[in-house]
Amino acid sequence: MLYKTERFFVNTYHALASTAFPRMPVPVPNVLNGDKSLDALAEHLRSKGIQRPVIFTDSFFYTLPSFQLLIDALKKRNIDYKVFNEIQPDPSYAIVEKGIAACYEHNYDCAIAIGGGSSIDGTKMINGCAKHNLDPRKITHGLMSMLQLRRKGAYFVAIPTTAGTGSEATTVTVVTDEKTNQKNALVSYGIVPDLAVFDSRLTMALPPHITAATGMDALTHAMESFMSTYATKQTDEMNLKSIQRIFKFLPRAYKNGTEDDEARIEMALASFDAGKAFSKTLLGWAHGISHQLGAFYKVPHGLGCAIALPHVLQFALPKATHRLAIIADAVGLPGATQTEKAQAVVDAVFELNRTLDINSKFDMIKEEHVSDMARNIIKEGNMAYPSHRNFDSYTHLEDFLLERKHYTHKPMAA
Repeated sequence: MLYKTERFFVNTYHALASTAFPRMPVPVPNVLNGDKSLDALAEHLRSKGIQRPVIFTDSFFYTLPSFQLLIDALKKRNIDYKVFNEIQPDPSYAIVEKGIAACYEHNYDCAIAIGGGSSIDGTKMINGCAKHNLDPRKITHGLMSMLQLRRKGAYFVAIPTTAGTGSEATTVTVVTDEKTNQKNALVSYGIVPDLAVFDSRLTMALPPHITAATGMDALTHAMESFMSTYATKQTDEMNLKSIQRIFKFLPRAYKNGTEDDEARIEMALASFDAGKAFSKTLLGWAHGISHQLGAFYKVPHGLGCAIALPHVLQFALPKATHRLAIIADAVGLPGATQTEKAQAVVDAVFELNRTLDINSKFDMIKEEHVSDMARNIIKEGNMAYPSHRNFDSYTHLEDFLLERKHYTHKPMAA
């Protein structure tokens, strides 16, 4: 199919979906929040008669004292848990299949995901497939997956240890096909966790570079959700509040996160609200680019979003000036006209990256990969990214990626 013909059908789909998708009732997890909420979680599981949870995490977090807080809480209530610590960044179908086998082996009655977004994302698919005996490789990617992952899995607890992914609140999970490097975004109301647990003890020791990357992931969620053509008054309110919080508290969490409890709590709330919002609005091209930076060059997802976001905002500016100007007003950025305010937002995101010691260049991209990257991004984004501005062709996106490889940003005031 010719690209222009393909875009015609995609644009028609988004025009229709923009009236229906935001009105669909998205489930929201219950929340346990506050000091020592892991202890409250163990008591909660006992009260529900849960006895055989499988805990999903990665091999690094498994070794940390923070992980032991959960184990100690479960042991005190004599809960017979099993640990699966093989979740990897950008979890693959192979990892999902191993996780499903762990559920069968333990005869599980609950899935507990603890860690960053990859741990929660991987568990979303593992839990749904294990409960209903589904083959993860046969589930269609995109919105059609709602028809196959439509039923809830076992009771599902998400315990985020970063403030960025919002995965504990979303209807989306991303799984990598290890054979093709294609990232498949799966959407289902059935994969939303039943309970989200926020315990500030889990984020206080987060290293600065992870604090920065995950915080920028949250900002990308909030900004791309706000810029979506599916946005509503309700999602606008959540996203603008998240954006305000992130600009105020992310630099504090980055510089003094081991002591600034307020900054950690505010970042967790910003991430959670942005996650709830983009379950209704979906996201944008920065995410598609980040997914390919991860697939080809192992760039962590949050860092990929941080790198891509200001470039994508600059690209969107001609078609989304008004929306960017609203963000500028919300965070107090200057500008005499809407265009100046919109440019001030782009400048501010580039500057925030500099404050967080993040290089905003695509300098890892190799020219021989650009064609495949562009096709993967557009394949993922056509249905998933209801954006104000889209790429005119595959070549347009290829040129954009190569141009931004060596781009040096000069702020408007410079």
